[in-house]
Amino acid sequence: MMQDFSNIVVHYAEIGLKAQNRGYFEKLLLRNIHRKLGDAYLAGRRESGQLTLALRADADRAAVCDTLGRIPGIAYFCPAWSIRADMEVFKATAIALLTGRTFTTFKVDTHRPHKQNPFKSMQVNRELGAAIWNAFPGKKVKLADPDVVVKLELTEKATYMSVDRYPGVGGLPTNARQRVVALISGGLDSPVAAYLMMKRGCEVELVHFQNQSQVTAAVEDKIVQLARQLARYQIHTRLHIVPFEDLQREIIKGVHATLRMLLYRRLMLDLAGRLAATRRAKFLVTGDSFSQVASQTYDNLAATYANCPMPVLAPLIGLDKREIVAIAEGIGTYAVSSQPYEDCCSFFVPKHPELHAQAVGLSRVAADLPLEPLIAQALAQTRVSEF
Repeated sequence: MMQDFSNIVVHYAEIGLKAQNRGYFEKLLLRNIHRKLGDAYLAGRRESGQLTLALRADADRAAVCDTLGRIPGIAYFCPAWSIRADMEVFKATAIALLTGRTFTTFKVDTHRPHKQNPFKSMQVNRELGAAIWNAFPGKKVKLADPDVVVKLELTEKATYMSVDRYPGVGGLPTNARQRVVALISGGLDSPVAAYLMMKRGCEVELVHFQNQSQVTAAVEDKIVQLARQLARYQIHTRLHIVPFEDLQREIIKGVHATLRMLLYRRLMLDLAGRLAATRRAKFLVTGDSFSQVASQTYDNLAATYANCPMPVLAPLIGLDKREIVAIAEGIGTYAVSSQPYEDCCSFFVPKHPELHAQAVGLSRVAADLPLEPLIAQALAQTRVSEF
């Protein structure tokens, strides 16, 4: 029956805490759903603390479910059938939906947000549960973690029945006014950081710093693959590829090896901040995790962030590698990030880098380098792709 459902009931979690602003977030989420589903979307409405979608008859149901599972703001969703509010219809529909399905245990879950509805939740649960038990001998009622849940939602305007539930991203819906720019390398961490900001309702633009001496088709393809995968979690994604080779060579010529990594990072933040300002973004996003590597020690983070032209958000700052890997696997970036790749910061790194840099010292070193013309050149030569 999966391919036959006509509606989808979308449930949210955090949006429900927004009190007087809840309507704004509901409308924003519904608009994002419409834009992501495109022609598959027929109609949608807000009702009873949830959103209800109607699909076109020829919509690819599997593709719709795949897309909904990646839209921030959705806690979970249920493919559903709109039926008449009648006990005999409830029973017939439930039996039809369960016929051919493999299960041992079940329960009925009735949600009745409008108390004026003549049906009582416990009454429906008992009568419908008894009908299912009689229709499928040997099946047992189990209230905690059953194999299948027959969910009945009696809203003010319609009645919906479902037997499948799919998880969503959660969080808050994407708001194009909340734009941030995320620095993305080919590693594991930065794509996860970008995703977490998407989950918090930000529109995330990506910036990658590329050393042309490293460029091969495979290297650039890896960054594009990561951008495409992340683009599945928001409405529109822009990737900026900034040439970094000339700037990096200048740092290598004029900076002691122990400080090069920190100067690279400081300069990348500077470039990203300038780019972000042109995009009307108010924050930068990094994949920093506290003390994970030498450049992310307490002192080094303070030193590299000190002269950044705008605030930096580091959503991974308190996570360990296992937690980051788990998220990367869940969002589909792990396999791409695991492909062999050397980023700008991995070149000419000493065995014993500086662990306790000071902002004043980095500023003094940077001031002696003729970087401004090269910065202007890099920004002018930045390439942009959209997904």
